Amino acid sequence: TRFHSIEEVMHRMMKESDNLYAEAIFYQIAAAGGGAWSSARQAREETNKLIRKLGLNPYHYHVADGSGLSLYNYVSPELVVRMLRHAYKNSDIYNTLIGTLPVAGVDGTLRKRMRHTSATGNVRAKTGTLKGVSSLAGYLTASNGHSLCFAIILNGGMYSGPARRLQNKICIALTQ
Repeated sequence: TRFHSIEEVMHRMMKESDNLYAEAIFYQIAAAGGGAWSSARQAREETNKLIRKLGLNPYHYHVADGSGLSLYNYVSPELVVRMLRHAYKNSDIYNTLIGTLPVAGVDGTLRKRMRHTSATGNVRAKTGTLKGVSSLAGYLTASNGHSLCFAIILNGGMYSGPARRLQNKICIALTQ
């Protein structure tokens, strides 16, 4: 049996939105904390340490699982953007992360989105979908050449199509 590197696991997790791989990474975060056993509680504690480091109060958020499928996850666009900025400022994190993100109009969960627009090949972002919630977060290069990180979380729609179309319009506007 061949073991996969963290980068290989992240690649599949991010590009294809593989929830099993996301849970595996969540428990790997717990193991990085140094405990004898990896648990969701330990992974949340490690996540809370990062939230504090980013200057936010971890009690304003709740990370119930690694896949994002739990209805008990509570995050905000501000938290997601701060995490993306943190990654961008740390080249060892960013250089791994950027290659794993789906690319608009090219691959992964964004292969059919924003095709033949200024966002194609430019927007690199992770999708997130639950009943009534649709999100898109990542990086793009704006029309003025500036690198931007962004997080769009839309709640309340019964269907994800309208939310995805709005996310696409925002990204295209930022890249034109």
